Amino acid sequence: MVAARSARWGRRGAVAIVLGVAVTAGVLLPQSLDRGSREICGADALQAAAVDGLAHFAQWLSANHSAGYVGEVGWPSGPDAQRWNALADTWYSAADTLGLPVTAWSAARWPASYPMSVYRAGTGSTELDSRGPQAGIVEAHGSTRGYLRGVVLAGGSFGAADTNPAFGSLRPGRYGYDYSYESPASYQYLARRGVRLVRMAVAWERLQPVPGGPLDATAVSTLRRALDHAGRAGLRVIVDLHGYGAFAAGPGPGAGQARRLLLGSAGLPTGALADFWRRTVPAVAGLPAVIGYGLLNEPVTLAERGMAGARLWERASQQAVTAIRQAGGAGLVLVAGYGSTSPARWGSMHPRAWIQDPAGLVRYDAHAYFDADGSGHYAASYAEALRAAELAPPPACHRMSALAGTGGRPA
Repeated sequence: MVAARSARWGRRGAVAIVLGVAVTAGVLLPQSLDRGSREICGADALQAAAVDGLAHFAQWLSANHSAGYVGEVGWPSGPDAQRWNALADTWYSAADTLGLPVTAWSAARWPASYPMSVYRAGTGSTELDSRGPQAGIVEAHGSTRGYLRGVVLAGGSFGAADTNPAFGSLRPGRYGYDYSYESPASYQYLARRGVRLVRMAVAWERLQPVPGGPLDATAVSTLRRALDHAGRAGLRVIVDLHGYGAFAAGPGPGAGQARRLLLGSAGLPTGALADFWRRTVPAVAGLPAVIGYGLLNEPVTLAERGMAGARLWERASQQAVTAIRQAGGAGLVLVAGYGSTSPARWGSMHPRAWIQDPAGLVRYDAHAYFDADGSGHYAASYAEALRAAELAPPPACHRMSALAGTGGRPA
């Protein structure tokens, strides 16, 4: 482990994170935290930048008396795998200290060339049965009594509009070919590796082909079967609406490509997202595996941009949370921020927490990637990314304490 060590390149003013929140009778209240603290230091400027970003996210949560979750953290394999793994180990140590639930990106039937596969199907296999270099770090920082940890299951979002121009709500792809959920054997494999929490990606267009219309009965049945298999393996699931704010409608008769409706437009008003969850929650809430709902993966493609886009997302997400509670959804609700979901830039569009939840079970959802722009593309080598980080090195160390109320387990 590289949890708490001195930086080799010097220390620049450690920042303390010492305020948490407690959930009492459904109300978030400040709580003094005297549960010990740890100083987390990066061994180089790139490690320190990753820890600094997580510290920034934790400070926003503390200042807003809110709870958090890291829905994605991902880093590549390849020739620099050992260095990226060391960085991720340091980052996870900070997340451990804060008590944050985390799901790593990702597990799926990825091709062998995909560099960010924690678990995949081996050559000739249709089951998850192989580990990437990242798996050792994920498994070393597993679930505790205070928080759940695991991976994102991406297969339910495969073949959608972000990668397939022919995709649309009337051409959703073939289950088992273009996209899939995992098999019982795959869920059991993940459970044996110590995974306890999965964030299961689903596509809006497949579950609800017409915004505001009924759910597709076959798609719901397929999802319920996957959730049942996960539950039988002992996994807990966050149902993740894995999109970006655009809905691929159609295509219509004779049309070659679907119409792209943006959330907040006349064709896809903010209430459409609430309607999706109002219908989806009753369809899955009775399954023991389901502990939460991810409103929308990364809401970056909306009808408005900039600060107007952030306000639009605040309205849409509040409507969706209200709809989930009115529909009987009693679990966690994961809410991403508009624009960048990077921990380092969290709150740039949302200075204050905005969701009012009578259940007190909202978790604000950040996504952590360690390349310079936080995109997860990892176009540069570790050495190149390190040189960029050294141009404006962050504090080498942060003293961190646990944030109450963040642990990823329903109250």
